[in-house]
Amino acid sequence: MGWAEDEFRGIDLGDARRDRRAVQLVERLAERPTASLPGACTGWAETQAAYRFLSQET
Repeated sequence: MGWAEDEFRGIDLGDARRDRRAVQLVERLAERPTASLPGACTGWAETQAAYRFLSQET
């Protein structure tokens, strides 16, 4: 990761996997700010993971 990892260094979403997913998602969306979520992600698995991440309540 790059700048987003530095920016979100203290993030604590209760699970290290969710922390990593948040950082990855922020980077993807920042790379292509006008793209849809599937357009910003690098494949179907990453798109599904992004939707699962965003649908969680916590």
